[in-house]
Amino acid sequence: MGTIPRRVQMTVLLLLLALSGCVQAGPKTRAPIAPETLTLNTNKRWLVSDPGAIIADLPPPSAELGATPEKPADPAMLAAWERPVSAWMQHTLTSIATDQLVAPQAARTLMLMSVTLNDSLQIAAATRNQGIAVNDDAVLAESAQRVLTGLFPLRATIYRQEAEIARWVGVWHGTADSTAVLNGQVIGAAVAEQVLAYAAKDGADTPLEYVPAPSGATGRWHPTPPDYMPPQNPAWMHVQTIAVGDPAELRVPPPPAWDSPAMDEQLRSFKTAQSDLSAEDLITAAQWAGEAGTVTPPGIWMQIAMAQVEAQHTSSHEAAAIFALLGVALHDAAITCWESKYHYNFIRPVHVIQASDPDWLPSLKTPPHPSYPSGHATFSAAAAGVLRAVFPEAAAELEQWADDAARSRVLGGIHWPIDGSAGLAQGYAVATQVLRVAGE
Repeated sequence: MGTIPRRVQMTVLLLLLALSGCVQAGPKTRAPIAPETLTLNTNKRWLVSDPGAIIADLPPPSAELGATPEKPADPAMLAAWERPVSAWMQHTLTSIATDQLVAPQAARTLMLMSVTLNDSLQIAAATRNQGIAVNDDAVLAESAQRVLTGLFPLRATIYRQEAEIARWVGVWHGTADSTAVLNGQVIGAAVAEQVLAYAAKDGADTPLEYVPAPSGATGRWHPTPPDYMPPQNPAWMHVQTIAVGDPAELRVPPPPAWDSPAMDEQLRSFKTAQSDLSAEDLITAAQWAGEAGTVTPPGIWMQIAMAQVEAQHTSSHEAAAIFALLGVALHDAAITCWESKYHYNFIRPVHVIQASDPDWLPSLKTPPHPSYPSGHATFSAAAAGVLRAVFPEAAAELEQWADDAARSRVLGGIHWPIDGSAGLAQGYAVATQVLRVAGE
């Protein structure tokens, strides 16, 4: 993709600044760049299994949608859809923040939406290859509206209103007719049906009763102050992965034994970091926090990808392929990380520190799930791992941001150093597997 221009770097920094803070340097604890090289596969479909059946159900060539609505008088209403793939991803990010999804849920949502857009465009291209007119704007509008409505039903009116404009952009620009729009709507509806059917049975709603360890259990996680919330997403390990298969195969190694010298060193390192926090350290911790009510860490990485794509003037098909690659990596990273978290059930620092200092609290609120490994680290390495394959000249920046995200959780007082290093290794392993599957 070539060298990332300075304006791209600045755009990404501005996106991160919007989440409070500036990018800070972090430790060089990344895994080596995987030996695989990626030629972006813009023909990769992730969830739609039978494009031929969808094409066979298209209406006859003589069918038309009806009268074309009037072009909006406000140019801004059309300008918003000049890059429809990014526009629909932005609606997804807004919905994630508005509905206050937590990180694993956000990662799943980003995967479902990015794959919807990618697979819709794959079917549209296959349709045109058969000499049948189909408009990409209409395909994207119909599939995105339906999937977003399925995921966020309370926002259905917003999505419908946006789709009523987005589907006609090609016609207003003179590059499509109503027949192409009709075919696009039929294809989009069929893709959305398959994606939502997949989501309905992917295991995200799997119930699992989880009984945390008693508060006195040595080295074991239990609800943390100040709210002592129940465990979050303990059954996420049962959500179906897209590329990595059994998440246990990428499980991180066991953490140090609680009474071992290695764990003593973790405690010393943590206390040293907490005793010497600078203003910049606190900014770094806040910048990457990504709590519910924001786009969350997976969303931060999707924003980074969107900024890269925007500055490169990437085509819709390439943009959708990149976002789907990233969405799958984030999704599988969540499942893999949460499998490791609840396998080891490792204690959070706050309980250890409060044993000798009852009034101590970290600068960030401790999330209600086990400490090892760090979700931020796993998400970030998975994202950096796939994005550096698409934007190789940005590899150093992407890896640095992954390091920063991992380090931020130690600075924020909610993770042990080993949580970050293990999460980074796990995330890069996820990225390698996603890239392998993407190339098949």
